[in-house]
Amino acid sequence: MKTVLVTGTGGRSVGSGILHALVRSSPDVRARWHVVAADADPFAWGLYKADAAALVPYANSADYVSAIQQLVARHRVAAIIPGTEVEIEILLRNADLFAPAVVIANRLELLPLMLDKFETAKRLAALGYPAIPTVPVAEWPSIADRWGFPLIIKPTRGSGGSRGLHLVRDENELRRLLPHFDDRSHVCVQPYVGDCEQEYTVGVLSDREGKLIDSIVMHRKLIGLSLLASTNVGERRCAISTGYSQGFIVRAPAIQSFCEELALRLNSRGPLNIQLRLDPATKQPLVFEIHPRFSGTTPIRADVGFNEVDLLLRNALFGESFGRLDYRTNVAAIRAFEHVIVPVDQLLQ
Repeated sequence: MKTVLVTGTGGRSVGSGILHALVRSSPDVRARWHVVAADADPFAWGLYKADAAALVPYANSADYVSAIQQLVARHRVAAIIPGTEVEIEILLRNADLFAPAVVIANRLELLPLMLDKFETAKRLAALGYPAIPTVPVAEWPSIADRWGFPLIIKPTRGSGGSRGLHLVRDENELRRLLPHFDDRSHVCVQPYVGDCEQEYTVGVLSDREGKLIDSIVMHRKLIGLSLLASTNVGERRCAISTGYSQGFIVRAPAIQSFCEELALRLNSRGPLNIQLRLDPATKQPLVFEIHPRFSGTTPIRADVGFNEVDLLLRNALFGESFGRLDYRTNVAAIRAFEHVIVPVDQLLQ
């Protein structure tokens, strides 16, 4: 049994999903790993679901790296899995300081695809891949005439959930929002493509050498906890997600082939999450987000036999290789909140 350190394990986080894939999945997976959970907040859900737990400073603290080093030494950690975006960058940049523990994450060079929407659009264009158009604030006066409504306004930086996301329904709503932004605002605008029945989240998994293992497709169902905002435009229902994924695990060969080729072109090594819409006219996939990390869908994938976390740990620590996976499809994944009851005197100090 190897010891694994998972950071950023608060509720509804990517880190809590990673933890789920290791400790709430099948018994054979659970038996392989001794899991240490870390977070800066004693109310982090995952701290009370792991084999051991520790409070650490916030990732932007000067003491964060040394705290992780101490945990690695104390628990004889073999692998570290960052559960937040800021920790991915910090842990990868300081990976040598944690040896012999390895950091399980995608390449540092791919992080800009996740942290800057304009960089995402630029890279996709350079590779010749279709993407949903993304324009800066300076072009707003002409956008409504060019694309019509509704429009999507989103932060250009970061990728956590759907914070700061707006579904702009009409000209009046656009006029109300415009005064709150200027050329220095880190926001961009995209046209709303298709309808909410044509959104997909795709996970493409590659090993540490860049060899493709497999991919998995969720056909998103924007309803309930996963629905942030919606409106009707004629007969078309338009909606945006909270980032809280649910939907149907399906086989979609054309979408999988498209995303797998993109992962290879990007030289992805590890988890890669791609969000796309289908162009209603051509049925061509149009990418609107690329996240080179584990995602909120990670625990759902693990529950159907596509356990990205377990596979990458086995590849990195034991040198195991994997081909296509026999995971379940034609199933629905329905998300709900989860809690854990902890006596106050047992909260980590």
